[in-house]
Amino acid sequence: MYCLKLALSLQMDFKDKFMKVSILVPIYNVEKYFARCLETLFSQTYSDIEYVFVNDCTPDKSMHVLQEVLGKYPSRTNSVKIIENKKNLGIAIVRNILLENATGEYVLFVDSDDWIETNAIEKFVDKALESNVDIVGCDYIEEYADKQLVFKQSYPSDHIEAMKAMTLLRIKGVLWKLFIRREIIVHNDLYFVPEVQFGEDYIFCCKLFYYAKSFSCVNEALYHYVQYNPNNYSSTNMDLRINSFSSAINIVESFYREKGVYDVLETELLQRKFLSKSSYVLDAKKRNIKAWASYFPESNGAWRGLNYSWPNRLRFLLAEMVVKLFY
Repeated sequence: MYCLKLALSLQMDFKDKFMKVSILVPIYNVEKYFARCLETLFSQTYSDIEYVFVNDCTPDKSMHVLQEVLGKYPSRTNSVKIIENKKNLGIAIVRNILLENATGEYVLFVDSDDWIETNAIEKFVDKALESNVDIVGCDYIEEYADKQLVFKQSYPSDHIEAMKAMTLLRIKGVLWKLFIRREIIVHNDLYFVPEVQFGEDYIFCCKLFYYAKSFSCVNEALYHYVQYNPNNYSSTNMDLRINSFSSAINIVESFYREKGVYDVLETELLQRKFLSKSSYVLDAKKRNIKAWASYFPESNGAWRGLNYSWPNRLRFLLAEMVVKLFY
């Protein structure tokens, strides 16, 4: 029995040595936050990591920070690729460049103002080997200046249920907490849509969850998502955000129709449409019923299937009545 356990242990160690992982990092205007991110990347407990960075013409000293921190980790130097863009191309194209330069069996996107636990890659690899899945997810922590919020994520093993969860964002539709088998991306020619700068993650994730067939999760918060960087997505103008996400949702809907799964996902997609515009009713400072009525009118009643409080349900009911009377 001891010999069998030893053989299995050695087999697992052998596999570990040959599972190369690519960490993909876009760089733009993150000088104040980048060092902490890099420290957690280069100090990973897992060894076989390829680091791919794309400098999208950052106007600050982020590249100096990269070289300074990398100097502390000489064993990682030969595992680092740095691509320098000749002009600023935006996050969607940068992520495509990152994927084109990745060679690992699995990939993980990390935003350069965030950070990960130092054993994150080891945890991801262990789960991927244990379950032999296309995607491994994890819980995450939203980092604010004065607090932390932990968010649990559940990844259904059933393919359709996983697609529904992603469509409705019960699984947060971002790349940075997904450990992805790169073959799924390459084989299906997945790429980010250059014209969409906000919501590009959502499009990619919905397509990814269509092609991927198996899912698992590390039930630990391995990713730290920074909310106090004034340049991050959450600070974007609400009208721009809603307009861009509307374009993203339309692209996802077209994809679902093309693949013949729209009927299965219609309810979740309608609810996602509703969620994308709900701020026009719920945000008292920016309330705009006319704008709310103009975005995805087919989803106006979708709030009935969502878990809103009674005061907010009343607000949506009144908004529906106003639309019927005046628009």
